[in-house]
Order: sequence, then C-alpha cells, then structure tokens
Amino acid sequence: MTLAEKARAFHALHKKGEPLVLYNIWDAGSAKAVAEAGAKAIATGSWSVAAAQGYADGQALPLETLLAIAARITASVDLPVSIDFEGGYAKRPEFLAPNIAGLIAAGAAGLNFEDQIVGGEGLHSIEDQAHRIAAIRAVA
Repeated sequence: MTLAEKARAFHALHKKGEPLVLYNIWDAGSAKAVAEAGAKAIATGSWSVAAAQGYADGQALPLETLLAIAARITASVDLPVSIDFEGGYAKRPEFLAPNIAGLIAAGAAGLNFEDQIVGGEGLHSIEDQAHRIAAIRAVA
C-alpha cells in the first residue's frame, strides 16, 4: 500500500460505535509480530519507544531518532502506522510543520498529538491547540 492508501485505510477504521483497538509497538520487530497476528493497523506508544532506546518519556528521545525509528517501523509492515508524537516536538504552530513533514516522510499514516505542555505544566489553551492542529492539517 502507498502512504495515501494507508491513510485512507486508517481513516476507514474509525467508525462510530465500533471502537478501534490499536496494539502499541515500539520497534520494527514488535510491529512485525503484531502485523503477523492479524492487526489492521498499529500504533506506537511514546513511553515504550523512548524506553527501548534508554530515554525517558516526554520528548527526551531526540526527534531525529524518533523519525528514524518511525521509518524503520513503517517500512517493516504493510499496515497503517500511527505514531505517538507527544507534543510534536514544538510549542508554536509554525515550528510543527517541518516536524510533521518529517513524520509523513517516515511513512506515518496517523499520529497521536497531545494537548499537554510537554516539559511544562498544564494544557495548551484551546485557541493555541486549535492553531497547532491547523498547522498539522496544513502539512498533512
């Protein structure tokens, strides 16, 4: 499947009244195991990906390392892969665009994107988070 086909397939799995169960993986090997077990899509968890590399959760794993891991994972399976991208490694919307472009280039069909302030306290305001999401959508 192409990335566009994977994105469409991932979107089609989101149905009202039918919860989507995604098995979390942390590397290419665990992705292959879950794919071979019959999953229709898979996802990463930020904690497990970071911990497997010896890092703490909360964007301590360098962005370049995460993107390389994401690329290895997506290349290892012919399924939609959603990446836990925490806060997108940027607070301001204009700095999200290149990070999201990198995630797409790595082959991610979806992402988890948090509203908490990574490395800080509390949540982004609704207005700020709306701008952050708009920046992501503009790239995707």
